[in-house]
Order: sequence, then structure tokens, then C-alpha cells
Amino acid sequence: MKKFFLTLISAIFCVTMFTGCEEFNEALKEGADYGSDNPNSENYEPRFVLAVFTVVEYPRASQMEKQIESLDGRRIWINTNQSFSSKNMKNARVIARPGNPDICDIQIKLDRLGKTQWEVLAGRYRETPVVLAVDGRYLAKFIPEWPDEDDQVSDWVTLRVGIDTYTAKGIAKYAKKNYYYYNPDSSKWWLF
Repeated sequence: MKKFFLTLISAIFCVTMFTGCEEFNEALKEGADYGSDNPNSENYEPRFVLAVFTVVEYPRASQMEKQIESLDGRRIWINTNQSFSSKNMKNARVIARPGNPDICDIQIKLDRLGKTQWEVLAGRYRETPVVLAVDGRYLAKFIPEWPDEDDQVSDWVTLRVGIDTYTAKGIAKYAKKNYYYYNPDSSKWWLF
């Protein structure tokens, strides 16, 4: 009797296992949509979203402050009002550091509002580090640089953050798509 139950349970497990695998394979063959790569699609999910926050040295646990976690488990308090984000970043390039290609900086191309935001950020925090977060996770601290071009911010700004190659390439890959997602083409709003 005991062998019968063990055999029955094994048979039920095998049938369940193989049936589940077939359904899983069918779902993959049918092209289950796990998010689109087209920023104009309603299924698009922004990836590698960059944001710059100011550091809160003495947190008072107000609604304007929150604690974020880094990839290695460290925590830091930030002001939840972001100073800059991917919404105003038209494009991005990866700049490998000389002598160590595994550590990269990022060069970002700003739109008009982004230039204004960067001027405020670089002017206000010239000697104070700010936080770079990607997808809501603390990545690095850096000091925003004011470009040396006639006291005006150019289209391209360099973030000397020293991050890993994978993250830097992801930011560069999705910068344009995220920009188009956050700034949709207004000519397509009306379908007449």
C-alpha cells in the first residue's frame, strides 16, 4: 500500500511538472510580452533611469526625506525632490577611465530645461557631493561640475561618478528611449 501511494504521488508530480513545462514553453513561443523596447508603446518600462538627489546629513524623518539602499547594502538619506533626472537627458555616452576600463564616467546630453537644472545644481552644490541613483538605488556620490565654456552649460555634461561598465552602458543604451518615454511627441496626442 505504501509503494502504491509513493508511485501515485510520483506520477502526479511528473504529470504536473511536465504539464507546467509545456505551458511555460507555449507562453514563450507565443511571445509573452514582458515589456516593450519601443518607448511609444504602452508596455514600455523605463530602465536605467538616472536621478540626482541631494544628501541629507541630519535626517529628521520628514516626508521630504527618505533612505535609499546601494547595491552593496549601504544606506544614505536623500531629499526626495530630485535635482535632475532622465526626463531631461536626451542622450548619454560612456567614458572609460584611463588605466582602468572597468570603471566609467558618464557624459550626458541635456535638453533646454536640463541645462537650467544643471546650472542650478552645479552652482548650488559646487563643493558638496550629491547622489546619483539609478532605478531608485544609490549608486555613487559626486560633485557636479560647472563646464569651463564661457560660464554656460553646454549640451554635454560629464558626470565623474566612477561606476561599473554594465550600469554605464545600460544608462547610455536606454537614455534616448527613456527621454522619448518621458517627453512624448505631442503631434501624436490627437488622432483625427
